[in-house]
Amino acid sequence: MSKVFSVDNKFFSTVNKIVDMIWLSFLWSFCSLPLLFLIFTLMTEETSLWILALIPFGAVTVGPSSAALYYAIVKSVRRERSYATKCFFHGFKVNFKQGAITSVLYGIVATILLLDYFWAESFTQIGEDLAPIMRGVFMGMGIFVLFSLVWLNPLLSRFELGLKELIKNSMIIAIKNIFRTLIMAGIWVGLGYCFINFFNVIVYYLIFIPFTIPALSALIRSFIIEPVFKRITGDPNEDSDKEEVDAWYAE
Repeated sequence: MSKVFSVDNKFFSTVNKIVDMIWLSFLWSFCSLPLLFLIFTLMTEETSLWILALIPFGAVTVGPSSAALYYAIVKSVRRERSYATKCFFHGFKVNFKQGAITSVLYGIVATILLLDYFWAESFTQIGEDLAPIMRGVFMGMGIFVLFSLVWLNPLLSRFELGLKELIKNSMIIAIKNIFRTLIMAGIWVGLGYCFINFFNVIVYYLIFIPFTIPALSALIRSFIIEPVFKRITGDPNEDSDKEEVDAWYAE
């Protein structure tokens, strides 16, 4: 009978993980408020393309938040090491500088590509045949950036890399693991499609965004990403005479 009400009971463990995920989703949404505000403004204002120029500034906290979320999901929720809040803010603090810089860089690239795409779509003087080609080129560049981005923040959360190495390795891993990359990119595109096409419904059920989607997306992607990271890191305690390391990521 005591096992039924034990905190180690599978039911209570699952409930605790769900609560942690809800809390982590809220923390990510709260820390990413500047960009979320800009996105909602873009969706609700008809003449607001100028707001695209603010995306790099609004995206400053998204990188650190995303790295912290992934770190907390894997270490706390999946591996049950440490506490969710502690993991999140540790990851946020450690990765803030790199995450902020990459967020601004990718925000600038995304803004340029979006403006070029809209320009190609509306600039009829370039001709009906050339416009679709230009849109396709800009879309292809955007896809390549997306492929890199799906690996960037998980890499940032796990490895100590310089800015150049971080971006380069995210691109290399994306290409080497193209099938996994396509799945994760598909998840993001699917979420984006639902957000754009069901915006009014999502706004009505606003709680669905900050309290579920961020952590759930990170959890699903972690099952795709972690096997790759395990191949990269291995187990530092294997065939080693050094002091044992708590390799929670190798479990």
